[in-house]
Amino acid sequence: MKNFIKKFAFCILLLPVLSIFVVAQYENAGKLKAWTTVKVQRKHENEPASESLCKIRVAKQKGFDRVVFEFDAGKLDYIIQYLPSNIYSSDAGDEKIKIAGNVFMLVSLYGMPQMEDSPCRLQSYPKGKLKLPAVEQIDDEGYFEGIQDFLIGVKSKKPFRVQKLTNPSRLLIDFKH
Repeated sequence: MKNFIKKFAFCILLLPVLSIFVVAQYENAGKLKAWTTVKVQRKHENEPASESLCKIRVAKQKGFDRVVFEFDAGKLDYIIQYLPSNIYSSDAGDEKIKIAGNVFMLVSLYGMPQMEDSPCRLQSYPKGKLKLPAVEQIDDEGYFEGIQDFLIGVKSKKPFRVQKLTNPSRLLIDFKH
């Protein structure tokens, strides 16, 4: 019984340390400006959130395709990751992804205002099948409680890199050809 109590007490004492570690992992994961295939996420504590999404652009560059999300101001909290299958899970339930691509990336933008409250509004973005070497299609999956999700259909699970730029505030995702 003494041994059990010691192990239980140790677990209770270790719990706060582990929870801090888990929270730290949630705030920042993956490296910026580095090619990867794993999740990249950022959370900016005590900084103003992005005001609104103004534009989305897609272009072919030498060796990669680039998707640009442009915002009017502030820092952006986001999670960018390849999905394990062609199923998109939302609060409305699971649904099969119906855009071009063999692999799908989910881009979740956090802290976004509702469109009617936005200083600038996303009027349009490249729709339909794109004629690019890596990126095949982009789709807006909708807004719910401050989270705006986009799906990017990609030909194959190639390395991507994430960069943040300012003036104006932009989130760049590059996909290797």
